[in-house]
Amino acid sequence: MNRNTLDILCCPKCKNDLIFQGQDTHDKITEGELVCESCRKSYTIEDGIVHFLQEGEVFRFSKRAEFFRSIYACLYTPATNFMFIPCGGAKKARREVLDRLEIPSGAKILETGIGAGDNLPFLVKHSDHISFFGIDNQQRMLRSCKRNIKKRNLQADLFWANAEKLPFKNHSFDVVFHLGSINLFSNKKQAIDEMIRVARPGTKIIIADETQKASKYFNLFMGKQEKIVPPVDLIPDTMQDIRLDIIWRGFGYLIEFRVPGKEK
Repeated sequence: MNRNTLDILCCPKCKNDLIFQGQDTHDKITEGELVCESCRKSYTIEDGIVHFLQEGEVFRFSKRAEFFRSIYACLYTPATNFMFIPCGGAKKARREVLDRLEIPSGAKILETGIGAGDNLPFLVKHSDHISFFGIDNQQRMLRSCKRNIKKRNLQADLFWANAEKLPFKNHSFDVVFHLGSINLFSNKKQAIDEMIRVARPGTKIIIADETQKASKYFNLFMGKQEKIVPPVDLIPDTMQDIRLDIIWRGFGYLIEFRVPGKEK
């Protein structure tokens, strides 16, 4: 994690400032802990990844779902590419979402569910001097992401965190998006509100996931799930340019909207 990243971090529980305790080398923080100035909650840093979650705070699925999720995490990239075949292929499917983003030069980009980091190579081509930040609630995915980032010679700050309680200060990011799995969130409204909170005025936010048409395939592995309804009704009325599109040849939906404020 970059030393400068401390400036935008906050306690996910009470949103107050964090104090770093440990040692940094060449502006990089790899080990230590962050302590909240207010509630005194501490968060460990291991191999550069801040642990804003503990095992007991991670939502658990059924044993069947957890088993397939663990296998999926090990084969994430090829498995995801395979699932994107009916959508026109992984590259086309990702472009269909990521090309909607507005990425200025020098942007701070937050992905609230970074997975293995497969979206980063598509984003780095948009502009120069971009800073990437990603959270995920699965440690195994973050470890995979870290390996992939190193292999691709990219840079990103990673956090084991919950999308419903983001560990970032208000108005920290120029780009905020979520691609996949928001359908599984226990509190979609809170996750969306958090995305809005950390986005700067004028930022376009994008959320994409699979539709009910695709759910029958996932039900084979995850068990029967609730009917999928794109959470466009959870977007506050105060947001601008709210839009819902069906993408991925009907297998996905995309919600986009803009945070009110100065145009980018």
